[in-house]
Amino acid sequence: MDMNNMSQFSAGENGHGGGGDGAKISREPGIPPFITKAYEMVEDPNTNSIISWSPSGTSLVIWDHIRFSFELLPKYFKHTNMSSFVYQLNNYGFKKIGLQRWEYENYWFQAGKKHLLSNIKRRDKNLKIQKDFNQETYYYGVEETLRSQTDLNDTLKSEFEKLKKRQDDMANGIASLKEYLENSEAKSRKLLCFLAKAVKQVEIKLGTKRNVEVGEVITRKRRVEDANGSSKSSGKKKMDDFSGYRVEP
Repeated sequence: MDMNNMSQFSAGENGHGGGGDGAKISREPGIPPFITKAYEMVEDPNTNSIISWSPSGTSLVIWDHIRFSFELLPKYFKHTNMSSFVYQLNNYGFKKIGLQRWEYENYWFQAGKKHLLSNIKRRDKNLKIQKDFNQETYYYGVEETLRSQTDLNDTLKSEFEKLKKRQDDMANGIASLKEYLENSEAKSRKLLCFLAKAVKQVEIKLGTKRNVEVGEVITRKRRVEDANGSSKSSGKKKMDDFSGYRVEP
């Protein structure tokens, strides 16, 4: 325990421990200043996000220990030591409830019943108090470890979900690519079939045209040959007729 923090708490017990920011706390006769300050902190509705009553109003709950240490403790006790505050709660008979959050109860510390605070007395400084403090410190450390482990688990879970999403996205991408390739292959096959048919049709047309042209050439050749043959026959006949005339001397 930090002796400076303890002396500051002690100063508060003697009525000289005003808040670092000038917080004015009404002093009730017979009520320890620490208890008065703690009650005022819990009662303040402006700090319910940091510290407030539990739903039953029979215990106080510190919701945000970081802001509590650095915003409220300096205002009321001139320090930022959470452990010192917890130590003082133990000294006045407060008990911690569970391990999930910083919740403390004392039968005489209840919402709307400030008149009961006078029944809260400081315990004697003996071995039991030291034991309680050590136990509280241990629980505090366990809580921090559990909270850190929980944060780590949450982080790992978040990373796992991100990896799973990436894997799903990759699988979807591969499936889309496969579908695209299959469609492209089908289109390519259709295009090749179309081209093959077109080439075949062109070849058929070219072959037909060529056959027609060859036929025409042969026909023309035959006509020429027939015409030449007819001319030769006619000329020979004329020569024969001419040779039949004899000239008399």
